[in-house]
Amino acid sequence: MDGSSELPPVWFSATVRFASYTEDAGYFMPSVSVYTFQAIDHEAAFVRVLEIGRAEERTYVNAEDVRVRIAMTEVETLNMLGDDLDCTEVFWWPGEEQATSPYTWDRTFTPETSTLSTAL
Repeated sequence: MDGSSELPPVWFSATVRFASYTEDAGYFMPSVSVYTFQAIDHEAAFVRVLEIGRAEERTYVNAEDVRVRIAMTEVETLNMLGDDLDCTEVFWWPGEEQATSPYTWDRTFTPETSTLSTAL
């Protein structure tokens, strides 16, 4: 042992909700982001995700000369993922339940033909 009492960091994921809206109340759009980051425990992870979310906040004047605000409204989830992120699910959205399926039972899906998009 090296005498150090500091724990090694582990990976966390956090789901953060934001609100984008105009000062004149003519526009509102909620959004959800999922972040991965390292921290030594849940307390440090909560502080870190607040820093991450606050760094995303901003105000600006749009093309119509109206002020727009993007604000973090909530940290919805905070999950410890562990040391290894390989094949770790960091986001799952169940969607809306429907009374009938839009698919036939024997439908063949082709996800390999997906058109990919990236956020950055």
